[in-house]
Amino acid sequence: MAERKKYPILIAIPHASTFVPKELKDLMLFNDFQIRKQSDLYTGEIFDVPNAYVVKAKISRLVVDVNRAPDDIEMEYKLYHEGVVVSVDEFGEQIYKTPPDLENIFGRVEKYHEPFHKEIDELSKKAKFLIDAHSLWNIGPKMRSDTGMERADIVLGNRDYTTCSRDTTLKIYNFFKDKGFSVKINEPYSGKYILGYHCSRRGLPGMQIEINRKLYMNEKTLRPKKREIKKLRKIIIELTKVINEEIGKYENMGNRSF
Repeated sequence: MAERKKYPILIAIPHASTFVPKELKDLMLFNDFQIRKQSDLYTGEIFDVPNAYVVKAKISRLVVDVNRAPDDIEMEYKLYHEGVVVSVDEFGEQIYKTPPDLENIFGRVEKYHEPFHKEIDELSKKAKFLIDAHSLWNIGPKMRSDTGMERADIVLGNRDYTTCSRDTTLKIYNFFKDKGFSVKINEPYSGKYILGYHCSRRGLPGMQIEINRKLYMNEKTLRPKKREIKKLRKIIIELTKVINEEIGKYENMGNRSF
């Protein structure tokens, strides 16, 4: 049976994995539930659509965060810092019994961070738009700028309109609004290394999409709402179709910036 033709759309899913190698888990204060809590649970299902190219990180963000610059390292382990390896989570909890040294951090970057971005680089040759797929807590956690504040259903990030056009941003914004979702742009997240490197720096248009976890899971128990996950997946499949149609329109207008 012939493989289904894919749209020229690449979906990067950086934070869905909960995998922590045993030798690293032994260094952590976190149990399995806390590790799961730090991942973007179920985004690997919601954004795993058949009509796009999909790249999933295979490691927990607590081991190495593939959505941070590989040289973004902070050695003051008692402070919250959104670097490539974090030692304090967004709730202010210390992660490690024994914080990793520089050699250990560089080893993680080489083993997990670099292959993820190399895979994106390869698939980018077939893509004309990138979706950076995430989820976010309904209420801003302790260490965030919006602590205690309720968040929108959908948060779109384009690094202050540097990774795709205003027209494309509004198209995606209105797509979600028409589905009945509340939507914010660049608030509280505008995008980090994935958009910065592959879009702003390398010229592939793209957008970060954050889905509020209250829509598809119990935020206290982390249990999924399977029916809602299926609905959201169908919506993302529909969105890729809309984006693909927009790509075609822009190409017919003479390759204007998408």
